[in-house]
Amino acid sequence: MAKQARIEEIQYLRGFAFLAVVLQHAIGHYAYLPEARMEDGALLAILLIAAKFAVPMFIFITGLVLFYNYTSKVSCGSFLLKRCKDIILPYAIWSVIYALVFGDLSSGFWIESKQVVMDLFTGKASYHLWYVVMSIQLYLLFPLIQGGLQQLWQRWKPWALRCAFLLLCAGYLLLTREVGTIGSLFEKIYIPVLTPLFTEYADRNALYFFIYFLMGAAAGMNLQAWKQKVLKTKWLWISLYLVFSGILLYNILGSFQQKGQLVIQYNDTLLVQPFMAVFLMLSVLAMSIAAIALGEKESLKSQRLFSFLGKHSYGAYLAHALMLTFGTWITDMLLPGWNVTVKTVVAFVLCSAFSVATAWLLDKWSIGRFLVGTAKQRKPAVQPSKAM
Repeated sequence: MAKQARIEEIQYLRGFAFLAVVLQHAIGHYAYLPEARMEDGALLAILLIAAKFAVPMFIFITGLVLFYNYTSKVSCGSFLLKRCKDIILPYAIWSVIYALVFGDLSSGFWIESKQVVMDLFTGKASYHLWYVVMSIQLYLLFPLIQGGLQQLWQRWKPWALRCAFLLLCAGYLLLTREVGTIGSLFEKIYIPVLTPLFTEYADRNALYFFIYFLMGAAAGMNLQAWKQKVLKTKWLWISLYLVFSGILLYNILGSFQQKGQLVIQYNDTLLVQPFMAVFLMLSVLAMSIAAIALGEKESLKSQRLFSFLGKHSYGAYLAHALMLTFGTWITDMLLPGWNVTVKTVVAFVLCSAFSVATAWLLDKWSIGRFLVGTAKQRKPAVQPSKAM
């Protein structure tokens, strides 16, 4: 595989997505506290809507980078070995750490050991590790998907590819409507591994997120053309993103009143449902436009910041659930009685800083790199902002 020039904007997108993940989890910690008021719920809803692109963006990046880098037949052995070193090994170590820190050690060594192993396969050691389990499925399937898409790319005309993608988008929207029905079906016809994947662990089933991976594939296979088309129609995508954001905010605020009582909830933002699927596809395009704009600006400080965040995003992501525990503890100690919106923002800033610092320090230590999976950086293209 010939090495491609690094796409600097990808690091910006990783930085965006990492910060968005931390913000979501900080909101999740404070939004449901009894002292949260209507105005807190509304402000946190706006922040949550702005941050919901995180998981789809990470999936989009995975698809884009894989299809950009692998333009010929994939050697399964070397490909999977690299992912084991860069993705699975850090995940496994952190999974054990979370199991030991948050698990029930009083249950005995044998029972706890079995639970640790189970958590490795399910991502249940901590609330954020489900994403890694889901992404591993995409890595395992990539050689097969790449071979099929390369064949279609070479044989089909552009209009046929566009029509096929639109049909896949429509099919995905229908799929998100039938998650419960599919789960009920698999419960009736129990199949080992598959039934749990469509029932208890449906939230980490890669099938329910495939459209974002294919969006990345479409971008990565013809990057320059994709960038030009997105920029040419950027105001359309930004406008639609803002309209859907407004509708989503309206729906969320409407759900707060139940039987005359204030109940702050954000069920309308759950990822796998038709409206959210459209919103998230638009958000991926909107954030991509933002990353391109950042790459074209003469703002070296911002570019360096998000490049740094992007470089350490995986290690920081793995560490951030533990760092959020420290961040919320410090916030609650320093700001007792303050409103939950302020505390959410402060905890978000602290957690982001602690997580990135942890990943950076581990990357400096040769053994620590096994916990963050940092790969050697390739030199960027001569004009990195033109590469995406």
